[in-house]
Amino acid sequence: MLRITPRILAVACIASGLITAACASYAPTPSSDLAGTSWAVQSIDGQPTSARSPSVEFAAEDRISGAGGCNSFSGVYEAANGAISVRALGRTEMACEGGVMLQEDAFFAVLDGAERYARQQDRLVITADDGRALVLAPL
Repeated sequence: MLRITPRILAVACIASGLITAACASYAPTPSSDLAGTSWAVQSIDGQPTSARSPSVEFAAEDRISGAGGCNSFSGVYEAANGAISVRALGRTEMACEGGVMLQEDAFFAVLDGAERYARQQDRLVITADDGRALVLAPL
Protein backbone atom coordinates (compact mmCIF):
# COMPACT_ATOMS: atom_id res chain seq x y z
CA MET A 1 0.00 0.00 0.00
CA LEU A 2 1.25 3.47 -0.94
CA ARG A 3 1.88 5.77 1.98
CA ILE A 4 1.44 9.49 1.38
CA THR A 5 4.51 11.03 2.87
CA PRO A 6 5.10 14.77 3.25
CA ARG A 7 7.53 14.59 0.32
CA ILE A 8 4.96 13.00 -2.04
CA LEU A 9 2.35 15.52 -0.90
CA ALA A 10 4.73 18.44 -1.61
CA VAL A 11 5.56 17.11 -5.10
CA ALA A 12 1.84 16.65 -5.85
CA CYS A 13 1.05 20.21 -4.73
CA ILE A 14 3.86 21.69 -6.82
CA ALA A 15 2.83 19.67 -9.89
CA SER A 16 -0.79 20.73 -9.42
CA GLY A 17 0.25 24.39 -9.22
CA LEU A 18 2.37 24.12 -12.38
CA ILE A 19 -0.44 22.46 -14.31
CA THR A 20 -2.92 25.12 -13.18
CA ALA A 21 -0.55 27.92 -14.21
CA ALA A 22 0.07 26.32 -17.60
CA CYS A 23 -3.65 25.98 -18.28
CA ALA A 24 -4.52 29.53 -17.24
CA SER A 25 -5.64 31.84 -20.01
CA TYR A 26 -2.88 33.85 -21.61
CA ALA A 27 -3.51 37.52 -22.27
CA PRO A 28 -0.69 39.07 -24.26
CA THR A 29 0.41 42.50 -23.14
CA PRO A 30 0.26 45.30 -25.67
CA SER A 31 3.59 46.11 -27.28
CA SER A 32 3.16 49.85 -26.87
CA ASP A 33 0.91 52.67 -25.83
CA LEU A 34 -0.47 52.59 -29.39
CA ALA A 35 -2.13 49.18 -28.98
CA GLY A 36 -5.90 49.42 -29.09
CA THR A 37 -5.99 52.88 -30.69
CA SER A 38 -7.50 54.09 -33.99
CA TRP A 39 -6.52 57.23 -35.86
CA ALA A 40 -7.53 59.36 -38.86
CA VAL A 41 -4.72 60.98 -40.84
CA GLN A 42 -5.05 64.79 -40.73
CA SER A 43 -1.99 65.68 -42.81
CA ILE A 44 0.75 64.00 -44.82
CA ASP A 45 4.06 65.86 -44.86
CA GLY A 46 2.29 69.09 -43.92
CA GLN A 47 -0.48 68.80 -46.54
CA PRO A 48 -4.06 68.36 -45.25
CA THR A 49 -5.75 65.17 -46.37
CA SER A 50 -8.80 65.11 -48.64
CA ALA A 51 -12.27 63.90 -47.74
CA ARG A 52 -11.05 60.31 -48.26
CA SER A 53 -8.62 60.51 -45.36
CA PRO A 54 -6.47 57.46 -44.55
CA SER A 55 -7.00 55.75 -41.20
CA VAL A 56 -4.86 53.49 -39.02
CA GLU A 57 -5.70 51.01 -36.27
CA PHE A 58 -3.01 49.68 -33.94
CA ALA A 59 -4.37 46.41 -32.56
CA ALA A 60 -3.00 44.26 -29.78
CA GLU A 61 -0.48 41.59 -30.69
CA ASP A 62 1.47 44.03 -32.92
CA ARG A 63 -1.08 44.14 -35.78
CA ILE A 64 -1.71 47.29 -37.81
CA SER A 65 -4.54 47.80 -40.30
CA GLY A 66 -6.59 50.51 -41.90
CA ALA A 67 -7.45 52.29 -45.12
CA GLY A 68 -5.21 54.37 -47.32
CA GLY A 69 -8.08 56.37 -48.80
CA CYS A 70 -8.63 53.91 -51.64
CA ASN A 71 -7.11 50.58 -50.55
CA SER A 72 -7.18 48.75 -47.25
CA PHE A 73 -4.00 47.42 -45.65
CA SER A 74 -2.71 45.27 -42.80
CA GLY A 75 0.66 44.32 -41.42
CA VAL A 76 2.80 44.12 -38.31
CA TYR A 77 4.24 46.94 -36.22
CA GLU A 78 6.65 47.37 -33.34
CA ALA A 79 6.60 50.50 -31.22
CA ALA A 80 8.51 51.32 -28.05
CA ASN A 81 10.16 54.39 -26.56
CA GLY A 82 9.28 56.59 -29.52
CA ALA A 83 10.64 54.17 -32.14
CA ILE A 84 8.28 52.48 -34.59
CA SER A 85 8.63 50.13 -37.52
CA VAL A 86 5.96 48.76 -39.84
CA ARG A 87 6.62 45.64 -41.88
CA ALA A 88 4.87 42.92 -43.85
CA LEU A 89 2.46 45.57 -45.09
CA GLY A 90 -0.02 44.07 -47.52
CA ARG A 91 -2.70 46.07 -49.29
CA THR A 92 -5.47 45.71 -51.78
CA GLU A 93 -4.81 46.99 -55.30
CA MET A 94 -7.87 48.98 -56.32
CA ALA A 95 -7.47 52.01 -58.57
CA CYS A 96 -8.99 55.34 -57.61
CA GLU A 97 -9.00 58.84 -59.06
CA GLY A 98 -5.61 60.52 -59.43
CA GLY A 99 -5.67 62.81 -56.38
CA VAL A 100 -6.74 60.02 -54.03
CA MET A 101 -4.02 57.72 -55.39
CA LEU A 102 -1.33 60.40 -54.99
CA GLN A 103 -2.42 60.98 -51.39
CA GLU A 104 -2.47 57.25 -50.72
CA ASP A 105 0.99 56.75 -52.23
CA ALA A 106 2.36 59.51 -49.98
CA PHE A 107 0.63 57.94 -46.95
CA PHE A 108 2.08 54.48 -47.64
CA ALA A 109 5.54 55.94 -48.29
CA VAL A 110 5.59 57.47 -44.80
CA LEU A 111 4.11 54.35 -43.19
CA ASP A 112 6.59 52.05 -44.98
CA GLY A 113 9.50 54.20 -43.79
CA ALA A 114 8.12 54.86 -40.29
CA GLU A 115 10.93 55.36 -37.80
CA ARG A 116 9.65 57.51 -34.91
CA TYR A 117 6.35 58.37 -33.26
CA ALA A 118 5.27 60.90 -30.66
CA ARG A 119 2.03 61.71 -28.88
CA GLN A 120 1.46 65.48 -28.90
CA GLN A 121 -1.64 66.38 -26.88
CA ASP A 122 -4.41 64.47 -28.65
CA ARG A 123 -2.41 63.93 -31.85
CA LEU A 124 -0.06 61.19 -33.00
CA VAL A 125 2.88 62.11 -35.24
CA ILE A 126 4.64 59.34 -37.18
CA THR A 127 7.89 60.36 -38.85
CA ALA A 128 9.60 58.39 -41.62
CA ASP A 129 13.32 57.88 -42.11
CA ASP A 130 13.31 60.63 -44.79
CA GLY A 131 11.72 63.20 -42.43
CA ARG A 132 8.20 63.14 -43.91
CA ALA A 133 5.46 62.90 -41.29
CA LEU A 134 1.87 61.86 -40.74
CA VAL A 135 -0.24 63.80 -38.23
CA LEU A 136 -3.16 61.75 -36.95
CA ALA A 137 -6.18 62.48 -34.74
CA PRO A 138 -8.02 59.86 -32.67
CA LEU A 139 -11.13 58.26 -34.14
